[in-house]
Amino acid sequence: MITLNRERGFEDIESWEEILQLPGFTIDLDPEKEELKEIIGRYSFKDKIVCGLSTCHQPHGRGYIVTTKSGWVTNIGNICGKNHFGVKFDEFSKVFVQALTDHQNRQAITSFLFQLEGHVEDVSTLRGGEKGADWVYRTSRALVDRNHGCPDILVSEVGKMIRARDGSIRVPRIATEEEAREKEVIAGKTLPRPQYVEEQKGHLRGIKCLYHEYDIRKILVLDVEPKLAELADFDVDTATSKELRFWAKWCQELEEKLEQVRTAVKSGRVLLSRENLVQLFEVIPDPKELTIFKKWLSKAVGK
Repeated sequence: MITLNRERGFEDIESWEEILQLPGFTIDLDPEKEELKEIIGRYSFKDKIVCGLSTCHQPHGRGYIVTTKSGWVTNIGNICGKNHFGVKFDEFSKVFVQALTDHQNRQAITSFLFQLEGHVEDVSTLRGGEKGADWVYRTSRALVDRNHGCPDILVSEVGKMIRARDGSIRVPRIATEEEAREKEVIAGKTLPRPQYVEEQKGHLRGIKCLYHEYDIRKILVLDVEPKLAELADFDVDTATSKELRFWAKWCQELEEKLEQVRTAVKSGRVLLSRENLVQLFEVIPDPKELTIFKKWLSKAVGK
C-alpha cells in the first residue's frame, strides 16, 4: 500500500512504478550531500523495496518517500531516516502521519455527514412509536427508582438482580432441619435457629435493559441526539486534529450505541410484559404494598 501527499491531497497509489516516475525520483541519493525537505508519502509491502540511499540499498518492507531541498525524491526506511537525518526526520514523519490521520478522519466524518439525516431519523424511530425506547425507559423507571409507583421492597429486590446480573426471583424462607444441618457442616460450627434459605420462585426475563450499559437516556438523550445536532453545524475543513480525532471515533461508534438501544428496547418489551412482571408478586409480602404494585402494573402495562 502506498499513500502519497500531492498538491490536491492524499492519494492511494496503485503501483511502485508510479513512484519511480515522480519528477526528480532517484534510487541512489547521497544523504551526505542532501538536506531533507519533507516527507510526502509512505508505503508498506510484502515484497521488500530497496532503500534509495546510496549508503544503504538494503531491502525493507515499510518506509517513506521524501524530498530534499535540492529537488530530489527517493524512498527510505524509518531506521535509515533516523540514522542519516536525525531529529529532523522524526519531526517530519510526525507531521506527515498527523496530516494523514487528519485526512482519514476528515474523510470518515464527511462520509458520516452525508448520512446524518438518516441517523437522525433512526433515532426518532427508535424513540417513538408504540413501546419504543421512550416508553421502555419511562415505564421501567418505577422498577429501579423509589417513589415512582412501585413499593420500595420491589425496587430493592430488582436492584439486587441488576447487581447480580441475574433475573432469578428468590424469596427467603425458614430452612428445614436438614438444610440447617447442611449449613452447619459448611460453616463447621453450630448455628442458631431458625436458619433461612432463599428459594427461587421464578425468573424475571428482559432484565438486561436495566443494566447500566443499556441506559437508554444516557445513550440517546445525553449523547447521541445532542452530538448529532452538533455535527450538523460542524466545519470539517477548519477542525483541529483533536476535534477530528474525537468526531471520527464518535461517528465510528454510533452504530454500536444504537444497537445497544435496540437491544434495550427488545429486552424492555419482554421485561415489561404483564406475564413477566406478575412474578414479582412473590417478593412483596405486605398486602397493601402488593395492591400498590398491582395498580401500577395495570396502569403501566395493562391488564
